[in-house]
Amino acid sequence: MPRIMIAGAGIAGSYLCRLLVKRGLSLKDIEVVDPGSATRCGIPSCGFATTRQFFTLCREVGLGPEKYVLASPDTGYANGIKLTIKGHIFSIDKPAFIRDLLEGAAVNSSPSGMTVERIIDATGTARAYIGKYEHDVIYPCIQKKVEFPHPPALAEYPHHVGYSWVIPLEGSSAHVGIGSNTYNSENMKKVVENLAEGARTICGCKGFIRGTGPIIPLVRGNVWAVGEAGGLVDPLSGVGIIPAMVSAKLLVDHWDDPKGYEAAIVRKYGWFRVTAELVQEWRDKGALNTRKLLGLWREYTELAGLDYSVLSLARIDLIRSVLRIALRAPKMRQ
Repeated sequence: MPRIMIAGAGIAGSYLCRLLVKRGLSLKDIEVVDPGSATRCGIPSCGFATTRQFFTLCREVGLGPEKYVLASPDTGYANGIKLTIKGHIFSIDKPAFIRDLLEGAAVNSSPSGMTVERIIDATGTARAYIGKYEHDVIYPCIQKKVEFPHPPALAEYPHHVGYSWVIPLEGSSAHVGIGSNTYNSENMKKVVENLAEGARTICGCKGFIRGTGPIIPLVRGNVWAVGEAGGLVDPLSGVGIIPAMVSAKLLVDHWDDPKGYEAAIVRKYGWFRVTAELVQEWRDKGALNTRKLLGLWREYTELAGLDYSVLSLARIDLIRSVLRIALRAPKMRQ
């Protein structure tokens, strides 16, 4: 294995670092570069929700996933519709997970000048090393960590300002936030304030989420993109933790085969391009095409780490729930 530089110490970069060490590369041959963040938790984004796949991926690098689980709600709400989510969705202590992934690694704020044979770009929306993408779509997000008087329920609210959420954390605390394609920060702030009504604010931050789907090429010269730097976030749900970890695995599996790496990513997450089109259509026409969304049942089932063959029996319940949600939200009807 060559000496490498991992640019970015978020989920994708830190998981890749740990995975390389587990597969025999010495930490002396890995330089991790990350400028850090001024946020209270020390990372630039605090989207801590994830799915069942986290448990398997965590164990693959020798870590116990239970240590990081902050909350596992039994039920959740999507635009007022109650859904059973027990054992499907979790919130994790993302900063603690990243710290453990990087155990023993030196993280520099800037490159040391060490000669490297490969650079892994894990810088998220910045794409600092692989370069900007001409047709990129990046949505701003505003989020707070708050403490409610009582434990909150998981909830998501699509509306004309954007897509907002309440994600339970430890005890009575939660993340409340919004991502929006309106770029109207004042309206976004009002939504977050409404979601946090009656709660004590602990901290807050701003960020961005990529809405393009996989960005090809993923490899340019000796620079390889991984995680959100490669567009591996679902533009509709905002899910990015699992794709970041899986993309790191695929990169290592195709270490000497850039075309094979790109092909594996497209096979796994190429459907994010479809959800990117759904979001764009929602923005342009004011309606979410629920028929196309339901056509991605198998992909979303896999993304959640669930057994498609078993859950296909319950598909009618999902259809009913999605249609009920769509009919309640005028901007989603189609």
